[in-house]
Amino acid sequence: MGSDPGAGLRLSGKVCAVTGASRGIGRAIAEELHAHGAKLSLCALRSVPEAPAGADALSARCDVADANEVARWFGETERRFGGVDVLVLNAGVLERGAVAELSEAQWDRVLDTNLKGAFLCARAAWPALARRKGRIVAVGSISGTLGTAQAAAYNASKWGLTGLVKSLAEEGRAQGVFCATVLPSAVETDMVRQTPFSPQMQPQDVARVVRFLCAEAPFAMTGSAVEVFG
Repeated sequence: MGSDPGAGLRLSGKVCAVTGASRGIGRAIAEELHAHGAKLSLCALRSVPEAPAGADALSARCDVADANEVARWFGETERRFGGVDVLVLNAGVLERGAVAELSEAQWDRVLDTNLKGAFLCARAAWPALARRKGRIVAVGSISGTLGTAQAAAYNASKWGLTGLVKSLAEEGRAQGVFCATVLPSAVETDMVRQTPFSPQMQPQDVARVVRFLCAEAPFAMTGSAVEVFG
């Protein structure tokens, strides 16, 4: 999955929307997609993401767990670019704590961002993706395949995200909408520093896998959950 000149042709002029694009994996994905010719619509919760230098890009603040904010972001994207060809569901948060100590508010924050937010964005993008035979690529986690102490909410959200994307893949078959999930192990990010796990890879490693799924993966891979261990 190294540099492939043909990949640039496959993303050239394509509109790629990326959530959680201000830092870490999301930022690396935006840079990777831009490097292969994509136009970008970027969003993040706390601040307007900085677009890669030279990119044809729209950047906005958006709480993906808020349906009104999601509708506004996709409305702006539609007006600017005419719709989206690729949606990368990357926004995510982590709340750690033993189940007896985890508050309902912490649980809701994780599930609302990591799972509900993915649903809201996929729903908003679906008409354009169906029209353009587009793609959805979600950034899940290897935590969506196992259990981890003090991470019940996060793991539950990532198990749910894989199930959501597999279901979307089945809905999208007849319309030509490709859907897949990337399941990385520990990545060198601010989030992993909140855990006891040591980083196994860099954000750019995940970004290259995401780009492959956005641009090159055959439709035979729709519904896949691609494990990336580094």
